[in-house]
Amino acid sequence: MSKTEDARYEAFFKEQFPKVARTAALVMGDVDEGMDVAQEAMARTYQHWRKVDAMDRPDAWVHKVATNLALSRLRRRPIRHAPPEPVLTELDTPDDDLLDAVRALSPAQRSVIALRFYLDWSIEDVADALGKKPGTVRALTHQGMERLRSLLVEETP
Repeated sequence: MSKTEDARYEAFFKEQFPKVARTAALVMGDVDEGMDVAQEAMARTYQHWRKVDAMDRPDAWVHKVATNLALSRLRRRPIRHAPPEPVLTELDTPDDDLLDAVRALSPAQRSVIALRFYLDWSIEDVADALGKKPGTVRALTHQGMERLRSLLVEETP
């Protein structure tokens, strides 16, 4: 790559890596695994930088790669019978109850919720990034939010 292309990638990396890492950590439910996924996604971005740099939304491309990598890792992960340890506190999440509730979502729901509400992406952008139909994104958003509400709302006597 030329010096100009390297400089453009470096600027892209500095801007996007923290966002990609946080999104991946939310999807994975683990900061360290999220960092691994983000690093791999950024390495793939570098490998394809000329193509990615020419895209309208290179940020969407790298988030799609990171989300797909995270979901792939989650599918290969052995089933755990105990809930995961709370490790996402480094993300400045407001409280542990919210973290526990997010961890209780399915990987697909976590992906959609992270992209929609953490990154504030539109339904169409999330659908594009995840390779899903907008209706599927709406359904996953609704299901995820309903699940979060049921887990976070205190029962009154």
